Amino acid sequence: MTIKHFDKVDLSRIQATFRSGRQHRAKLHIPFLERAGTRTLCVIGQNPSAADEQQADKTVRFLERYVFEKLPQYSQMLMLNLYSRVDAKKTATTGLNHSGCEKLFHEAIAQHEDFLVVFGKLRNQGAYKFPERARSLKLLLAGKHIYRLGLPVNFAPHPGNRAILYNNTDIGLVKYDLAEDNGVLQKLPKGDKGTHIR
Repeated sequence: MTIKHFDKVDLSRIQATFRSGRQHRAKLHIPFLERAGTRTLCVIGQNPSAADEQQADKTVRFLERYVFEKLPQYSQMLMLNLYSRVDAKKTATTGLNHSGCEKLFHEAIAQHEDFLVVFGKLRNQGAYKFPERARSLKLLLAGKHIYRLGLPVNFAPHPGNRAILYNNTDIGLVKYDLAEDNGVLQKLPKGDKGTHIR
């Protein structure tokens, strides 16, 4: 099933950067229509899909809509991931990160200030060591503005979370501190949806 990009995305300027015959995606740059400026929200997930200039996926489309509708201060978003391998089922056992993608990942982090972490509740999956990889971000993201979707949970929810299901955009953002408890926040007070950043 083909999933189209959100209708407020500037399709003519989307840029997907792949390596090794599309086995690895380094980044997906998504500019918005009707937005001036160059302020970018970098979004960090677990590992990428094959989403590119022509098609999105459920996660990318939800985030495009969410950022455009709820965070008008951003004129574009940049999708990044803990691992660069395009592997939805997480069955790959080798070559999980491409050196060229890793270089671009580090450059993107150095160039930007605002980050939305959406990698969900982390656990090891096959060869993917997601908790360890997330912990390695602490130094890279030191001094940056880091947020997560404001559900009352103690991790950075993914848009597929049952309280969101790629549809619920009535969610604020809360600050996310990777240095606390290996990236785990304390639970929000009951009923707190978080606050929108400006």
